[in-house]
Amino acid sequence: MLRFFIPLLYKRIPRSIESDYHSILMKYSSYYKGLNEALKKRFRLRIYHLLNHIGFTGSMEIPIVTREMRTVIACAIVEITFGLNTYIPSTYRQIYVLPRRYMYPGYGEPFLGHIDFASKTLYFSWQDVKNGYIVPDDAVNVALHEMAHLIEAENELNYLFTQFFEVVSWKKWARLAFDKMHIIRQGQHQFLKNYGGINMTEMFAVCVETFFEQS
Repeated sequence: MLRFFIPLLYKRIPRSIESDYHSILMKYSSYYKGLNEALKKRFRLRIYHLLNHIGFTGSMEIPIVTREMRTVIACAIVEITFGLNTYIPSTYRQIYVLPRRYMYPGYGEPFLGHIDFASKTLYFSWQDVKNGYIVPDDAVNVALHEMAHLIEAENELNYLFTQFFEVVSWKKWARLAFDKMHIIRQGQHQFLKNYGGINMTEMFAVCVETFFEQS
């Protein structure tokens, strides 16, 4: 229901904000650059709607999450869902931004980003979010990767209504992905990253990164 009324509440973007969005997206997003003017306008409008419904928190080194940071991180959700009717999460709506990779208890390697499913919060290393867009063709983009996890989680929570994906299409993808995951585990793949062989959730996130950066 919320997603139905959002376009009615925000029909226009203030001119100065829209100009900022355009400049930021032209700097970072190859996907946005490739759109025609009408679709660019639609993309910016979705960014505006989205940023009015998710919250950002900074850290000691990033006391203020800038418009650039918010726009680039939100860009990942809009990019993944641009061909869909649904694009605003209803549950995972808090984002915590850190300046660089960070350690997480129980893990020996630093994180680029992750989702805390208990608190429904996403965490990002801003440096790695930027790098993911500055290098647009290596299929390594932490914002796309974690937003893919978010969309899958939202899809499961909203099983009976307002799903991101049609049930039939999602099941068809899952069947194909399950077979591909085992090919990756056997070391016989040539395209997707090894990380996609961990489980189906990582498979989806790796597919999203690869689709948008090496399609």
